[in-house]
This record gives sequence, structure tokens and C-alpha cells, in this order.
Amino acid sequence: MQISPPILFPRQDNEDYAAWVMRTMPVISHRAYPVNGVNSWHGGIHIPHTDTGALANPLRAVADGVIVYANDPAPAEKRDRKPLNYDGKTDNGCVLIRHEMLIGEDPVSCVLYSLTMHMKQVRPEIQGKAGMRVRRGQVIGTSGMVSGVNAYHFQMCCPSEMLKMLCGREQGNLDVSAPGEERTAYGHRYFFLPEGTAIYAGGTPYALSASPCCLISEALYIAHEGSKTRTLRKADGIYESVGEAAVAVDYICEPPPAVSGYKTYSEWIRVAYPGGEGWVDVSSPTINTWTDADFPDWAGWTLVDDDSTPDSQCNSAMVKKALAKQDSDLTRFICKFPLEWNFASFDVRFSWLKAPNDELPEPMSDEDYASLKEHAQALCFFDKLPVENQMELTGLVWHFDPRELMIQLQKAERRVIYYTNNKMNDFTADDMRHGDLTKEQILAQGRLGLGEKFKFNLFNFNKTVEEHFASMESMAFWTAWGKYAPLIRVMLDKFRKNEGGVFRHELLNQAFLEHETTRVCVANIKSFIHERLRINDFNYLSSLDLNDINKNIGKNVVLPKFNDVDWFNGLGIAVHDTYATKIYLEDFDITGVGDIFSTNYKATLRFHIQDHFGLDLSDLNCLLFENTPWFCSWFMLQRYKLYDFKPFISEASFTAQIEG
Repeated sequence: MQISPPILFPRQDNEDYAAWVMRTMPVISHRAYPVNGVNSWHGGIHIPHTDTGALANPLRAVADGVIVYANDPAPAEKRDRKPLNYDGKTDNGCVLIRHEMLIGEDPVSCVLYSLTMHMKQVRPEIQGKAGMRVRRGQVIGTSGMVSGVNAYHFQMCCPSEMLKMLCGREQGNLDVSAPGEERTAYGHRYFFLPEGTAIYAGGTPYALSASPCCLISEALYIAHEGSKTRTLRKADGIYESVGEAAVAVDYICEPPPAVSGYKTYSEWIRVAYPGGEGWVDVSSPTINTWTDADFPDWAGWTLVDDDSTPDSQCNSAMVKKALAKQDSDLTRFICKFPLEWNFASFDVRFSWLKAPNDELPEPMSDEDYASLKEHAQALCFFDKLPVENQMELTGLVWHFDPRELMIQLQKAERRVIYYTNNKMNDFTADDMRHGDLTKEQILAQGRLGLGEKFKFNLFNFNKTVEEHFASMESMAFWTAWGKYAPLIRVMLDKFRKNEGGVFRHELLNQAFLEHETTRVCVANIKSFIHERLRINDFNYLSSLDLNDINKNIGKNVVLPKFNDVDWFNGLGIAVHDTYATKIYLEDFDITGVGDIFSTNYKATLRFHIQDHFGLDLSDLNCLLFENTPWFCSWFMLQRYKLYDFKPFISEASFTAQIEG
């Protein structure tokens, strides 16, 4: 976990991260984000709490970072009097932390600030300690009062130039003419279907109609959320729902040979469209793909930069339009306005309060304005920040609803720590060819014998297709007897169906997880991670750390594979070596602060492994197999022009836990 709420209330059983954040960070409605009760820009949220005793709720650093400012709060008797008591008792303790966080699977570094304000106490060991490092979960103080209410202010923002690092753009909507950033990809996927995109009928992806059931007459926007897809269309700048479609599994298969520009595979997903549901190939060169890393506007993200006025009154037409709608949700609005804790700009930002306006019909009196200004001066701290931080936070700054940003950043925690040169879903490899050889070309294979004149092989063209399959089934009978034995028979059945695609089976996942090569691989990766943590004093892994781990895996680790001749379970034949592997580090958590002997870590290693249930020429021209009748039958069924049975990709996905 790289980010967590300021108060760590226990997470309930089976409670997902987003629900946990929303439950533990409720908001006082008139002190919400991005505007307060009089439509003045408000950079954070006020979070109520129930503690009234001397030992209030401990507030914690939400992520690893560096202390920028931490003050000594005024004693209780001062919060009860002016200037702190402007419209109720108010604590002035605050902590500003600069976080440099890694974003995405192949991560980039992004700078964010978190501010906790209205704290009753600030831990003495961090007061006046600009530059001091703190850990996620480290106690920085306790919750206090604001305006006579038990609540604290919490906000997150980033310097103007950082937004492009975070979401790929600094203004406007997502550019649908260009695909998303692959390097930082994470979370859900999103697609833009231009007008004319082909939709195919069929209850399952294995039985698609030969021709499209329709060509859509308008552009559609797709959000792929795992078990379902949501379809939207854009009308008058508003995204309207078209419908949802349940997606049991995406269907990945070989690309159509007649169409140029495709990837090494086609991927079919089920979507709703005006008039029904159908299947669309999202690997088409006309369809661009994005992920949560791109903050798509049809997922609710809106960049608000249409208020260029220097004051703190919200003059954004985008925000006002959203607020005019019933049950408006602005939690995914990213808004650009000045930081509110700079007293030097107070009059520029708040003089509008002294004149009649739509939000405040009765202007503020000079006396009331002076009281407000004195109150603000007691809370502001910008002039006390180091110069380099002042430079990052000067002028217009991007603000977020901290809850939605935390949910988003947690999605970005998964890291790719290793991947092979061979890519996933490669249907263009030689062993994935089918129906491409004549009888003469097949008979020319093999190298047994004493030279070309005496060459022989066991290709039997007098056998029927059923007899060739019987030969393969005989192999399965004699070589697979253990608990994984059903796998090879299920795989043969898929081969006989001639459907291609990707084969997934829980028994295959289990076989990989329990194999000796996996156990050794996991142990080695754990040792590499442990060593990097020891070197960096048990901080979260940096880009350099991840690169070092990647190199160590590439040089020193045997990846999971069934490279022993496993005649008992049949996996040495059905899978044997593997083609492509990706290893992810996710759910990485470090607990304990200070002494490394009390610091613990735990993480999940996720393996994504693919092999090809198919044969290439080098497989055949091997003494071990060319004199094996069932192997020759397999080759003929796949490669002979008159048979043309499609090979397929066998895929395993499993996790292993590490801790120390």
C-alpha cells in the first residue's frame, strides 16, 4: 500500500480500498471540495471526527514523503479566542508534506503535496524539521477543531507542471486521436469506437457472425471495468449512458490476416450499443486504448482550468454547470486555482467579499472583513516554507478531491518487475502457424538416418484425422497420471474443437504455483527485494531499485516452467518450456517506523505466463520427437493444409506471497 487515509480505521472484511477510503473520510457538506458554501474555491475537505478528549484521533502521513512545514499549535485557550475563533473554536496545527510517488506499472515519478490542517497537536519530533523524511502511516499529530466543530481539513494538490506527469495532459479532454501512455498504464481500460466501427453478433466469442451485425452510426466511449463494460455517447458535451454488458472473459485470438495494422492478436470484448449488444475487436488499428493512468473524461475526470481570475471566488463555468445539476458529483474534478494558505495574496483573493455578488447578496462589512483577514493570518504559513517549495506552489495549483486521488493512486501501485523479450498474446510466432505446409514439405522434415539418402520419418498420410487424434490421446493416456492429468485431455479437446484463442484453467495455475521452479523463483525474487530494502533503509522501492531487481531476475533466475520430462502429469509435454512471462509486484506494504528490526514488509508476486500449444519446424527436427508417432500426428493436424487445426496459447496466472 503506497497511500492510505489520514486516520487508519480498521478495514472491514472484504471491504475494497475505495469503499474503505470513502467510509473513513466522510465530508462536511458545506466544507467540501472544490467549493465551500459561498462558492469560494476550497482546496480540500473537512472531515468530522468524534474525539473530544485529550487523546484525539492520531493523524498520520498518508504516504512516504518529506516534511515541508510542521508548526507548534496554539494552546487550547488561544483557539477559543480571536483571531483563531472567528466563527467557532479553531485549532491551527498543520503539517505539509511533499510526496514523490511512483505512478504506473513501468513507473514515472510525480510530486504531490498533502496538507493536514486544524490539528490539536503536532508531534514535537517533526516540528520545525523541514526536510525530515516520514513514512506512510507515521503519526504526525492529532485531530482538532475548526469553526467550533470536531473536524480537520485535508487536501492534496500538485504543482502545475506535474499534472502532465500524472495524467498525460494539462488541459481539456482526452485526445481520442492518440492512444494512451503504455508505460504508466494501470487500472481499468477505456476505448473509443469511431463511427463505422463493426459490431458482431454471437452469444459467445467462439461463435461470432461471419459479417458485422451493424456498423455504429455514432462514436461510442467504452469503459472496461473487468466483469462489465459501460458504453457512453457524447451529446452537447455531456456523456450519456448507452448501457452495460456483462463480460465473462475477453476473447483473444489470432489477428485477421487480410487487415494490416493489427497487433500480434485480436481482442474481442462484449459491449452495449444503441439497439443491442455485440462483440467488437478493440485491437483494430482504428480503435485507441487508454487506462486509468490517462484520467479519461468519460470516466468522470474533468480538468477545470477555465477560471483565470486571481481571486478565490469560483468563476468556473464548468463547475457552475455541474453544480446546477441535481446530485452533482465533483469528486473527479481536478481544479486549477491559487493555494489558499498564502496570506500575502489575501486581499487579491478575497476582496470580492466586500462587494455584492450572486453568491453573497449582503457584502461583508469592513469590520467583518478585517476579522476574517486576521483569522486567515493566524492560519496561513506560505511565507514560512522553504524557497523551493514556495516556487512549486506559487500561482495556480492543481487541486484534487483527496479521496478520489487516493483511490486512483492506489490503482497505480502495481509494478512490473520483470518481463521477457517475447511478448504476450503473440499469434505470429512460428509455432502458432497452421495449415501452411503441403504433404511434400512435411515429408521433407526430420533428420534421422545416415544422410539424406536414408532419411525417414513417421508421417503417415494414410491415417484419418480421427486416427491422428487417437494417437495423441494415446500419448495423453500413457504420460499423464497425476492430479494434473486432466489438463492435457482438456487441452486436446480444445485443439480438436479448432477454436484457437487462449486456454485458461485453474488446474494449470495450481500446477505452476506448486512446481519446484516456481518455489525457487519466488525465493530468489524475495531475496533480491529484501536486499534492496536493506540497502535503502526499508523505504519503498525506487525506480533504481526496480531496475536492479529486474536485472537480477534476468541474469540469475530460472523462470517457472515444466522443463523436466514430467511423464507422470503430462505437463512436460503439454506445456514444457514457456514463451512469455511477466512478473508484477503488488499489494506491497511496509509497516513499522524507525528501527529496521521492527520494520516488516509483505507483498504479492503476480505471475502471468504464456506458452504455445503448437509446433514449429525446430520442434519436429529433433531426435526426441521425430521418431514419435503421436508427435508427428500433432504436427500434421496443425500444419498440413488439408487439416489446419489451430494451435492456441496456454495461459497461467497465479500469485505468491512474500514477507519478511
